[in-house]
Amino acid sequence: MSLGKVAHYSFDLVLISIILAGIHRNTGLVFDTSNLSSVDVRRWFGNYLAFGERCYDSSVSLLKMSGYFRQKNLVVDYVSKEANKYLKEQTGRDLKDTTKDK
Repeated sequence: MSLGKVAHYSFDLVLISIILAGIHRNTGLVFDTSNLSSVDVRRWFGNYLAFGERCYDSSVSLLKMSGYFRQKNLVVDYVSKEANKYLKEQTGRDLKDTTKDK
């Protein structure tokens, strides 16, 4: 097996562990290692999943610091949109019109 294939498979394994960490963080679903037969395999797979969690955390912190990404709050954005729509229906003006500096 060539070095290129080993690097490719290693990268794929890291991506899979990061995806599993993202699923864990966003949904709370965790891969159940109790179904694995050997204690050594369970321990290895637990370390593999922990590595994915660390990679996920590092990726998220790097993206936050980059300045190219911003965090959206879906609830606040929805409430603001609905409030602006209600204000426009009631007064005929946008929320931006009422908060302009004079």
